[in-house]
Amino acid sequence: MPRLTEMDIKKSVLLLALPVVARMSLQSLVGLADTAMVGRIGAAAIAAVGVSNQIVFFLIGIITAFSIGTTTLVAQFIGADRKDKAQEVAIQSLLVTLLLSFAVGLFGFLFSFEIIEILISRMEETDPQVIAYGGEYLRIISLSIPLFFSLILFNGIFQGAGDMRTPLIIMALTNAYNIVMDYFLIFGIGFFPELGVRGAAIATGSARVFAALAAFFILLRGTKYFRISLSRTSMRLEIPLIKDVLRIGIPAAMEQLIRSSGQTLLTILVAGLGTVSLAAHQVAMRGLSLAFMPAFGFGLAATTLVGQNLGARLMDRAEESGITANRIAMLAMGTLGAILFFLAPQFTRLFIEDPEVISQAALVLRIVALTMPFLGSTITLSGALRGAGDTKWVMYITALGVLGARIVLSYFLAFVFNLGLLGAWIGLSVDFIIRFFLTSLRFASGHWKKPAVKLKTKEKTVG
Repeated sequence: MPRLTEMDIKKSVLLLALPVVARMSLQSLVGLADTAMVGRIGAAAIAAVGVSNQIVFFLIGIITAFSIGTTTLVAQFIGADRKDKAQEVAIQSLLVTLLLSFAVGLFGFLFSFEIIEILISRMEETDPQVIAYGGEYLRIISLSIPLFFSLILFNGIFQGAGDMRTPLIIMALTNAYNIVMDYFLIFGIGFFPELGVRGAAIATGSARVFAALAAFFILLRGTKYFRISLSRTSMRLEIPLIKDVLRIGIPAAMEQLIRSSGQTLLTILVAGLGTVSLAAHQVAMRGLSLAFMPAFGFGLAATTLVGQNLGARLMDRAEESGITANRIAMLAMGTLGAILFFLAPQFTRLFIEDPEVISQAALVLRIVALTMPFLGSTITLSGALRGAGDTKWVMYITALGVLGARIVLSYFLAFVFNLGLLGAWIGLSVDFIIRFFLTSLRFASGHWKKPAVKLKTKEKTVG
């Protein structure tokens, strides 16, 4: 198999992106199935699970520092034909990830109910069922956080190495398990107890644990793309290497935290509109998460290709890889946006039977469907910039769009102009458009065209 730096660019984009699209679509489908089954319990349950997952997404920002930094450096070292250095990066990131994730998981476990209560504090009348369901769900999920965060890192390692097939296989098997266990444990099928929301948490958490363990053992065994080898020496923390990862990763982590915080703040704002609007918001977010899966696939492909080509000092090829991935992503997202616009009511009925929730969710989905090509371009070009290690600019752009449009504009439209949930989602859509223009300008400037670290081959310096 030819190296990614030598393959036809369009072919390499599709080779990397399609397995990621399939993997993330499977992951979203599991989320959709989970939401649909929890939705049968009632609006309070679906709102509680949605709010709890917002916290998990927020916490993911902590591990993003290592997953993004690791992906970039693994890709660039492999492009420079230094798999030994790529392996060092992977092991060091894993050590720090485990240390941090245990602390995060413990915090989530101890303060789960208090966290949910804060998130829904803007409700005019706090719904005790949402607190009970959400706190219980978050407490159980928190137990899986150390291995779940490790799984995110493992996927980043595979991605940097150009191996998108292994994460797809792992995700397919664990997602099948997740859906089956959701059904059995939520509704109490056969000899399984009827656990409701607790059952959904157990199914999701255990699936993540199994996936992380499978990924770890595959990395130890090795694939044709990459492997890691643990020894007493390799398990020592190497501060200079960790600093390289953090220099790229901390802005990426801040970006993720800004996006997650923006989404969490938006959820808090929507909670002030009542349980029905909050449930509609969560259903619509599920639809949005499924719709932008192709963009994430092409964004991850752009990260790998830009990283490996910069490592090999192929600057023009790195730029062309980002452009090609962006064009395909915008076409795919435009198509999905059209489908979502026309089928929004049918889609929302998959999750809940409440007509008021369906009406609100379908309306906001149609609004955001119009911005799908802009969102696709933003995600893809941001991935290209991350592959170059240009994570600070992605962070700046995200902060401006999320905090300026998604939060401030959403608040004014929803509450000052009394547009309710519709106003909040108009603000979300404006955020997508602002970031599209700014990310496109940054990529077109070409200032990112340099390796993130000094790269040395075994015989000569290449950066």
